[in-house]
Amino acid sequence: MSDAAEARGEGPQKPFFKMFMSQTSNIWAENRFLRFIAIVAFLTVISGNGYDFWHHNRVKTIVVPFGQGVEQIYLVGDKPSESYLTSISLNLVQLAGTYTSSGIKYQFDEILKLVHPSKYAERREEFRGMVDRLNEFREISFVTYVNFDRKFIFEPGVVKIPVRRTRFVGKKRSYDGGYYHIIYTVEMGRFWLKDIKFEREGELKSDQMDD
Repeated sequence: MSDAAEARGEGPQKPFFKMFMSQTSNIWAENRFLRFIAIVAFLTVISGNGYDFWHHNRVKTIVVPFGQGVEQIYLVGDKPSESYLTSISLNLVQLAGTYTSSGIKYQFDEILKLVHPSKYAERREEFRGMVDRLNEFREISFVTYVNFDRKFIFEPGVVKIPVRRTRFVGKKRSYDGGYYHIIYTVEMGRFWLKDIKFEREGELKSDQMDD
């Protein structure tokens, strides 16, 4: 090969140029592949963190009532434990037994959320009648205390909660006691209230409040 051809970059320089271009292309291809792997890994991490954050904020937390343990509140089929029934019944007694004319509608609406569909219309009309009567006599209010000195009674479909009640009508105060009957059913693992009523024991006692 002539010196002139070598000076023009022909001859032996051509294989070196091809090798350089080939190696450069390989490096470029490898870098593209590495970049692809890095992007996929980054997106995977972001997606994983996003899912964990979304899942964490959607986790259901079961709040156990004060004084109860998780192992005590349970259902076996449609049979609830006594602790399960006690927790619900105490809340219902407070909603139904302690109220003023201004708050009774809200409390009865809360009770209606648990009423069985077959009894809903009946209980709603009953509660509305009580609300209307109290709106006419706004001085009446009730305070109910659970009587823990007596045993709670658990019967099929009924829980009886012993209570003492105080009724205020203006400056007059009256007392009585007895049991709140919580009549319920459990269907498909859900508690349903069918009726709630007070059964008095003994006589009604009254006195006059001091000024």
